[in-house]
Amino acid sequence: MKRKKLKVGIVGLTSCEGCQFSIMDLGNRFIDLLEYFEIVEFRLMEEKVFKTPEMDICFVEGSVVTKSNKKKVKEIREKSKVLVALGNCASMGGIHQIKNYHEPKKLIKNIYSNSDKIDNPNILNLGDIIKVDYTIPGCPINNLEFLKLVYTLIREIDFKIPNKPVCHECQSRGYRCVLMDGEPCLGPIVLGGCKAICLKSEMACQGCRGLFKGAQIKNHLDHLKKIGHKKEELDHVLEIYGLRDNIESIIN
Repeated sequence: MKRKKLKVGIVGLTSCEGCQFSIMDLGNRFIDLLEYFEIVEFRLMEEKVFKTPEMDICFVEGSVVTKSNKKKVKEIREKSKVLVALGNCASMGGIHQIKNYHEPKKLIKNIYSNSDKIDNPNILNLGDIIKVDYTIPGCPINNLEFLKLVYTLIREIDFKIPNKPVCHECQSRGYRCVLMDGEPCLGPIVLGGCKAICLKSEMACQGCRGLFKGAQIKNHLDHLKKIGHKKEELDHVLEIYGLRDNIESIIN
C-alpha cells in the first residue's frame, strides 16, 4: 500500500531566508523528499499562499518582529500537527533581539521618520509565543540536521542532537583553539553540530546554536573576564545571536 504523503510547509517570518536556502542547497536530496512530502507552503518554490493550509509538519524560520508575524505563527500552530523552529532567529530571537537591550523606542526613532506607525515589540523566542515541538539550531542551520529530522519524523522515531559542545567538534577536527589565543570564544558552552565551521576560519564561536545541556556557563564567563574581556564586551558577543537573555535567566 502506497504511503500517504505528509503535507509540509516551510514558512519564513522576518529573516534573511538563509536557513531556507540551506535546505535548497540539499539539491537532489531535497527533491527526493517529495516522494514522502507534498509541499503546501514554501515561498522559495511557489507563489505566496494567502491562506494558511492544514499541515502535518511546518518548519518556521525567522523572528516574530511584527504583529502580522505573531498572528501568522499562532495561525500556523493551530494548523500544524508538528511545528519546528528552523534556525537561530526562530529558536533564539536572532540578531533582531539585540534591540531589546538598547532602548528600542529611541532606536526606532533614529531609523524611521514615522516611527509611531512601525511595530516595535520586544523580540521573543518562538517558544515563548507558541508550542515548539522540535528545534534545528544555527545561523544558518546545518541542512543535514534538517534531513535527519525529516527522516525521523517520517519513520516516527525521536530526533536528538548529540549533547556535545562546539569545542568537541573543533578539537576533533584539529582546528586552532582561538580561546587559547585570548579570543572571547563561546565554544565550551555552545551546542555542537555545526562542524565548528567558524573555528575552521579561526573565528570565535558566537553562540548561534544556543547552550548545550550541562554547560558550565558561569565558570566560562568568569574565565573570559580573567583573560581580559570586560562585561560590556561579553554582553555584546552574547547579544549577537540572542544568547544573552538565555544565559541571564540561568545564572541570575
